[in-house]
Order: sequence, then C-alpha cells, then structure tokens
Amino acid sequence: MSCERNNRWALFCIVAGAITGVLGAPSSKACKILFDGRLALSVQPADFDKNSSIYDHQFVHGENQTWAEIIKFPVVAPSMFDIPKLAKPVEVTINDQSIFLPGGGPLQTGFRRSELIPATNNGTDITVQGTTTFHWSLRTDPFRPLNFSHEYHPVWHETADFSTSEITFLTGKPFNQSFDPTVHNPKTLRLAGRQSNSPETTFFQTPFDDDIWHNFAVTLGWTSNELTVFYSKDNAPLQRVAGPSFNDNSGGGQFHVGLLKEPTGPLGIDVLTQGFQESHLNEGMIFGGVFIEDSSDGCVTLSP
Repeated sequence: MSCERNNRWALFCIVAGAITGVLGAPSSKACKILFDGRLALSVQPADFDKNSSIYDHQFVHGENQTWAEIIKFPVVAPSMFDIPKLAKPVEVTINDQSIFLPGGGPLQTGFRRSELIPATNNGTDITVQGTTTFHWSLRTDPFRPLNFSHEYHPVWHETADFSTSEITFLTGKPFNQSFDPTVHNPKTLRLAGRQSNSPETTFFQTPFDDDIWHNFAVTLGWTSNELTVFYSKDNAPLQRVAGPSFNDNSGGGQFHVGLLKEPTGPLGIDVLTQGFQESHLNEGMIFGGVFIEDSSDGCVTLSP
C-alpha cells in the first residue's frame, strides 16, 4: 500500500520509516521504568477522560472541558523514544476555554492551561524518591503556533503543596525579565531550577527550532538535591549539557506535561487572575517519549 496515496497508512509508514532511520543507534543500559507515558497507536482522545487513562482523567484543563476536546494526534514522525514502543506523539492544545478552576480557589482567568499528569503521581509516590529521571520530547505545530510574546510552561514539576516547582521548563518571553535575566531570545527552550528563587537559575537553554524533535531528560536527586540535564535533537542520543548541580529538590509533587500560558501585563499584577490573553486561541505543543525512570544507581537512558 502506498504511504503517499493512502492516509490510513500514514502513521504506520512514518513509524516504520523512523525505525529504519535509527537502526544501529547506540543503546544504553536498561533502566527501571517508574511511569511510562508513551501512547499506543490505538489510543484515542476520549480515552484520556476514562478512569483507565495512564494520565489523570480530571486534571488539568479548563472548567467544563474534556480531554477529548483538547488532545490531538498529529501525523508526524515519532520521537526517538516512542519508536521502540510503537507509540505515537500527542498534542496538548489550549483555547479560550482553557481556564482552570482549582479546588478552593477562583477561576485562573489569567492563565490558559492544559496539562497531563501521570495518574499514579500522587505527590509522594516512587517518582519522587531516591533519584529519578524525567524524559520528554517536544516539537512545534505549524498549524497551532505559539505566541512567543507570552511565557509558556510546557513541562514542570510542582511541589506537593502547590507552592512552587522544583524545575520549570519554559519558552517564550519571560513575564518578568529580571526574574529570568539570561533569556535574550523568546523562542528558546530553557530548563530552570526552583521557581521560588529570584532570579531563577537557568541551567540550560537552546533555540526552539521548528519541525524537529527536542529531546530532554532531567535527573533529580530527591535527597542529594542534585540536578542534571540531558538534551539532543531528533534521533541523536542524549548528551549531558548541565550538572550535576545543586538545586533545591525538596517537596515531592507532580510532573506536568502540556501548556500553561502566562498572560502579558505590567509587573505586580496577579498573573492567576489578571493580565491579557488573546481571543480565538488555537495553540498546541506536540509531545513524545514521556517516561520516568529510576536513576538511583546512576542509570539514565540516553538512546532507544
């Protein structure tokens, strides 16, 4: 069957081609997987709304929204860590209805947000014990582009008490430039340490080039308070680009993967409920290769 002439086979052909392209790539020691967020080819958007979903079926998205409305499956080549699992990329989108109502708080009208959280990630589970490595890959969607005049958080690890984050992965223009003084190009990807530090410590940043996969792994020592960052593009093996460095990793918590879009506005506003957001939003981020592994013995997966 022709891949070019039959869309039914498009995803299969992309996966098969990507597998062929990385045959012979170096492999690393197999590490124990604590959470595997890679998605089978059979998974549908509505599956994210079910109790059986590997991601929390309730959080985090706009009030009265469903994951079936948010999740997309773009036809793009899988990330390198999806290939061995025959997994497919997933796109998390935001729109004008992406306004979250937290328990006991007002509507977060300043933000637009949709984030996937591992269903087993309760704040004190095995993913926040010993030393663990968080993997993700991401790429832009030309049909749902971001507005880089805003600050976005595609990935972060929030403490169990919701007061801060041990790490924050960002792109876009910093809401407060003095809080993130090393950023000179908004269209960069950057990994910052504990969010309550002022200014934040930016451990690594790289241009956010379009139409390629950007692969990240971040190792956190939950008692050693060490942080190490690994990065590569497309099918290249991960390489250490920062650390091990000190970072306050206390607080346990949950891993978020998706989009949180900050408002623009003057310093001093309450970004939770104030600031400017455009109307008619249709933005998204494509993710792949999401998993968490045990690195207590130093094991970090660098390639499939």
